[in-house]
Amino acid sequence: MHKTDTVIARALAEVAASKALRERILARRQEMQKRLDAPRPLYVLANKKAQMELPLQ
Repeated sequence: MHKTDTVIARALAEVAASKALRERILARRQEMQKRLDAPRPLYVLANKKAQMELPLQ
């Protein structure tokens, strides 16, 4: 009976480890999806209307 309990305990531990791994992978996938869905920053070009000086010598 002792061996059966050990086998069952190992099986339950493997199932728990597998579930934890799946949850970590799912969380990582959701985080990457958030990053991909985030709007890209808008780059605003400076709209300065300054005339450049050109030395003509």
